[in-house]
Amino acid sequence: MHQLNPITKGLWLSLLLAGGAASDLALAAEALGSDAASSEPALKTVTVTAQHREQTLQEVPVAVSAVQGTRITADGVRAMGDITTFIPNASAKNPDGDGRPRWYIRGLGTGDTGAATVFPVGIYADDVYLNAPIAGGGPLFDLERIEILRGPQGTLYGKNTTAGAVNVISKKPTFDTDGYGTLGVGSKNERILSGALGGALVDERLAARVALYSEERDGFQKNLDDDHSYGDVNKKAVRVQFLAQLNPDLQALLKIHSREHKGDGSNGSLPVGRYYNVGYQRPHGRDNDLNVDEDAKLNHDGTSLTLNWNLGDYTLTAISAYDHLRGQSVSDADYTPYEVNGAADNDNQYTQYSQELRLASPQQETLRWLVGAHYFHEDLDSSSVRTITPGPTPNGSGSNQTGGATVFRDLNYDHQTDSYALFGNLTYDFTDNFTVTGGLRWTQEKKDIDLNLTQLTRASANGPLIPLSAAGSNGSREDNKTWEAWTYDLTPEYRINDNVRVFLRYAHGFRSGGFNTGLSTSLAQLTSVDPEQLDAYEIGVKSEWFNNRLSANANIFYYDYSDIQVNLLTVNNGVLTTALTNGAKGKVKGAELELEGQPTDYLHLRAAVSFLDTEYTDFKNTNPNTGAVTGDYSGNRFVRSPRHVVALGADYTIPLQVGGKLVAGGDISYRDKEFFLADRQGGGADKTLNQPHYTLANTRLTWFSPDEKLSVTGFVNNVTDRRYQVHGRPNGPVGQYVITYGDPRTVGLSVTSRF
Repeated sequence: MHQLNPITKGLWLSLLLAGGAASDLALAAEALGSDAASSEPALKTVTVTAQHREQTLQEVPVAVSAVQGTRITADGVRAMGDITTFIPNASAKNPDGDGRPRWYIRGLGTGDTGAATVFPVGIYADDVYLNAPIAGGGPLFDLERIEILRGPQGTLYGKNTTAGAVNVISKKPTFDTDGYGTLGVGSKNERILSGALGGALVDERLAARVALYSEERDGFQKNLDDDHSYGDVNKKAVRVQFLAQLNPDLQALLKIHSREHKGDGSNGSLPVGRYYNVGYQRPHGRDNDLNVDEDAKLNHDGTSLTLNWNLGDYTLTAISAYDHLRGQSVSDADYTPYEVNGAADNDNQYTQYSQELRLASPQQETLRWLVGAHYFHEDLDSSSVRTITPGPTPNGSGSNQTGGATVFRDLNYDHQTDSYALFGNLTYDFTDNFTVTGGLRWTQEKKDIDLNLTQLTRASANGPLIPLSAAGSNGSREDNKTWEAWTYDLTPEYRINDNVRVFLRYAHGFRSGGFNTGLSTSLAQLTSVDPEQLDAYEIGVKSEWFNNRLSANANIFYYDYSDIQVNLLTVNNGVLTTALTNGAKGKVKGAELELEGQPTDYLHLRAAVSFLDTEYTDFKNTNPNTGAVTGDYSGNRFVRSPRHVVALGADYTIPLQVGGKLVAGGDISYRDKEFFLADRQGGGADKTLNQPHYTLANTRLTWFSPDEKLSVTGFVNNVTDRRYQVHGRPNGPVGQYVITYGDPRTVGLSVTSRF
């Protein structure tokens, strides 16, 4: 019997849904009469600024998806990773907690948790690039939309990236008074309070908007050591914006924002396997047993000033921004109730300044262009301390302070980045139907590091602390590197008719080099990694059908990837180390299909189908000091890159005779097998380091008042309570691991009032 693969199943189900929609249309027309039958339902137009000018989503000749702010509220979204259900080949799981989603687009991302890591995915907040790994996990409130671009970026955006860009766009002040307030409750004592108010302060001259967000929730796990919940969440955020029309040609937008995220551990990290000479095993399920009182805190404060100045027919844009972030955490280094590897205390502070200038020509002309310059500076102060408190070994005999083990370790460094770039983008309409766009960028990045390593031990159980004697175990090192690169793209686009457009895109991108700060034992392990290079080839089509009742967008792409920066995890002397290696080569082949339909006034359908084939074609791990090959992982797949992903969703509106309406919706998504590490992808004991295929389903129901100013939403996420991993990593020798589960079934209810 012929077996249907997941993509085929998804396409058949989409056709069945479309068939059902057609039946609904006929029944609605019959029930409501000729007036309803003659109405013309259509999809809403989505406006984006992915190319720094207002265009409809369907007009942009790049692979871009947009998530509307109203959609975020309706879908019960709580974290950044929740928005990617209908974004092809994109994910943002949160094994490190909501403060640091791990973005992957078309197989490109990084699992390196080093504080100085540069992401292949660029994260922007209102066009301001955020470099810190912990900067991309803020609460999603009072947003206009989130735009996700797939593929290398840099000839229009402020920073060079190989994987893509994510731009979170907040709702701006206007001179009309409006706002909202939301009160929500949910599983695990969740309480959410959110709201915004905006309007004119001085007629047609000065407007303002203030938005607030608060979320508190108990963790999904329990720490049996103290009988308290584990993985609690406490988020607070505020955003204030002022819009000033300084004169008819000059507009200024000032944004001030602050957020705080508190927790007591990662998103539920759990040990797997038998530990130590007592054969300790974690209790079954999600419960943990830790002897360290874990704690985590993240603060992000910043401000930006955006000026738009009309110089005749030209527009000059200047964006000045300052951001300060601090992430602090105390965690159990061994994830057991024993004092073996001690407690890890991390403190990372980021201070960044950025300045962007853009000059754009009139956008209605046959020849359109944009030129710009971007400067970025970041100062990172990183500290990581591990301390083992004196005590007995797990079986009660002997001391944990003997044998020359490292009982105190302090790794701290100051890391500075300066990035300069000039970029330009030009579009020319050769005919009414044929357009070519090209872009060019020059980038220079300089990085400096000043690193200190202190490692202490005891010669006897009660002896004094003394430095480790091995060469490079203690001391300081300084280094600096500068890289330059040219990146570019070319996009011909042909309009077949008013409803079908095809485009080709070639893009060459690069990800800056950096330093490997994952030192496990010696200063000699402070090495540098070269920039990675990517050549991307893509064919895409964007189309609308049946009088704009259906949009169908598809892409096929091929990536040639070289000098890949890959992070490998090791455990040495009880210390988990994530170290960057460089030089791997790989290939990526993929296809994407996005469907959105409005077959009737009452039925809205969505579907996203992804295929991804990734492979390291040449991946030999080489000791940077000796040149010896320590492992050959050629043929392995990229991490977090499932071959097939299918998502289907529908919303149905039910008008009420008493006024108002109900909107019932749901979605189901299938995700194929994925690996969490680039090197250990075998079976046997290492099966813990991958997640087999799984399916998730979510449902929701919203009541709207007749004027739609009041709504009540109830939702159930992960309806079947499917247990699935979002991460797995080693925690010692083979057989000892740490895993992180995704969220279990959650239920919520919220009330929103708009005015």
